[in-house]
Amino acid sequence: MVKKRKYSYRRRVSVSASGKKRKTGRFFLFTFLAAAVLAALYLGGKTLVGYAYASDGMTIRDIEISGCKNVTKSEIRELLPFKVGDNLLKIDLSEAENEIKKVKPELKNISINRRWQKVTVKLYERTPEAFVAGKDGILGVDFEDRPFPLRGFMSGMKVPRLNCKTDVGRGELLNFVKAFKPVCKDFLDNIEEIKFGTYGDIVFVMHDGTVVYWGDARKERMERRFDKFGKIYVDAMSKHKKVEFIDMTYYDSGRALVKPVIEEAGA
Repeated sequence: MVKKRKYSYRRRVSVSASGKKRKTGRFFLFTFLAAAVLAALYLGGKTLVGYAYASDGMTIRDIEISGCKNVTKSEIRELLPFKVGDNLLKIDLSEAENEIKKVKPELKNISINRRWQKVTVKLYERTPEAFVAGKDGILGVDFEDRPFPLRGFMSGMKVPRLNCKTDVGRGELLNFVKAFKPVCKDFLDNIEEIKFGTYGDIVFVMHDGTVVYWGDARKERMERRFDKFGKIYVDAMSKHKKVEFIDMTYYDSGRALVKPVIEEAGA
């Protein structure tokens, strides 16, 4: 009769416990080595940063400013929170950009970058698309609806003045100018003032005093209306010495009104 083999579980338990001990030892060894490597990297990095801060190679030797059209380089230099001789790594470029834009609304953007022993400053100035009245005089405004002081040649630009009393009204007139500009092209130079009429329609006042009652500001009808208006305007100016107004508010019904200035006899 064959006897059943008896299995000993003691050996298995002993081997399993030994394996666990080895795995635990490896884990602690790996953790120790990883911590040592991280500590070495940290201390090494700290040493390198300290060296960089103390190195003459990280000193600002030059500040290069470009993009100036109306804003002067000396203005920007005075606003920069760093100067020649400072350390390149210690300056906060983003903060410098934001602070300068706060005090210089005539700048659309400013870009400050580090170079080898140099800082480059690139200016992007705003260009007036219209004039608006400010507390201290006439201001420029672009299509971002950001009023800013006029600088240099800006006051002599041929852009319309927006006559409005509220910021909302200014925004609506700017939207009209933005849509109207590519349609009318150079004709915009002839417009001195753009405002709202009695019923909220758009009204132009030309440099020669002619008033144009344009009508609504709908974009889908703008191109066809201006094409018709251009022909009426040229015809009216050729027939009359001076025109009081041209009324385009009736354009949808197929007609427009032109009223010339009647000169008094003997004038």
